Amino acid sequence: MIVDDHKRTISPGDDFTHTSGVGTFVYAAPEQLKGSHYDSKSDMYSIGVLALELFQPFGTEMERVRTLGDLREGKIPDSFCHRWPVLTKYIMKLTSRDPGLRPSANQLLGSEMFYNKDMLIHGLQKRVEEQEEEIMQLRMQISRLQNSKVTVSFTELDKT
Repeated sequence: MIVDDHKRTISPGDDFTHTSGVGTFVYAAPEQLKGSHYDSKSDMYSIGVLALELFQPFGTEMERVRTLGDLREGKIPDSFCHRWPVLTKYIMKLTSRDPGLRPSANQLLGSEMFYNKDMLIHGLQKRVEEQEEEIMQLRMQISRLQNSKVTVSFTELDKT
């Protein structure tokens, strides 16, 4: 639902202008819909909605409307949460009803969602080293089991 009228308002104490009555309802932060003061944290709300929309496939427009409506109530589909746990955490923060709980753009860019290449490589290398250690331990266990002499008497098996 796009509203066509374009009004310019100046919030008390601000040196910049805000628009009102412009935009799409689904992306608007709660404070914008109430007509309250809004700022860059309102834009962060919109980014949270967009993130869910980009990563969640919708079969129908009705499914999209329902899912994005649920997001406004703090609900994200379980399938999304399981597939994208880190993204889910940040979408929940970004779409918080309280603008003060939403991360700023700089905080979001510094988050685990935007690791730089070197950090990612280091994390993957550490994970490979841990898995190699686990493989070595499992090989030692296999070797011990193969070397141990376990004998079972057939007569005892026949009794059961």
